[in-house]
Amino acid sequence: MAMKIDARPLVVLALALAGCINFSPLDDLETVTPPTDPFQAALFKNYAFLARSFGLVGQAQYGSFDQTASIPLTQTEETVADLANAYADKAIKLTRDELVEPEPSRDIKTHEQRDRLARALVVARDVYPRDAARAQADWDCWRLNLKVPSQAASADKCRQSFEITLPRLEAEASVVTAEKAKLDAEKKKAAEAHPEAEDDSANR
Repeated sequence: MAMKIDARPLVVLALALAGCINFSPLDDLETVTPPTDPFQAALFKNYAFLARSFGLVGQAQYGSFDQTASIPLTQTEETVADLANAYADKAIKLTRDELVEPEPSRDIKTHEQRDRLARALVVARDVYPRDAARAQADWDCWRLNLKVPSQAASADKCRQSFEITLPRLEAEASVVTAEKAKLDAEKKKAAEAHPEAEDDSANR
């Protein structure tokens, strides 16, 4: 005669264990759909790469349970975990079509650099989305990693990269500005040569 097993205790145990798991942005990053806008998609890719570059440190901590207490299976440096989740959170915000601006600056010199980045982004991100995203990711990597002592070397590498990607983006922004100015001048010249065409379009 087959024995019947009461599944209710197992269900209760599963619910109890599930309640002990706090999912983090790094966990959620595995389930989201990347944005479709070219700039946001490129920025999402960069942030997701940075978030995952630390390994599993930012993911929710699972535990093994004995009769007396919860025994953690892994230990992490809390600040590095926070850093990984900060990048993951930025990536997830992009999937919700939220504006993710470059990290704030802390002094006059970096404030000027951030202003340069912001101006170049406004002009060039729609035309050069990948380069724009890389410049913003390099900036954020530099500024965020700098807050964690163990990531000082990584922060410096991001700074070095930013000193290349920012001037490149600014040069591209100059091209976009020049092309726009040229088109505007051509339109103005055409309007002056044929004012009746402009009047007809205004009356329609």
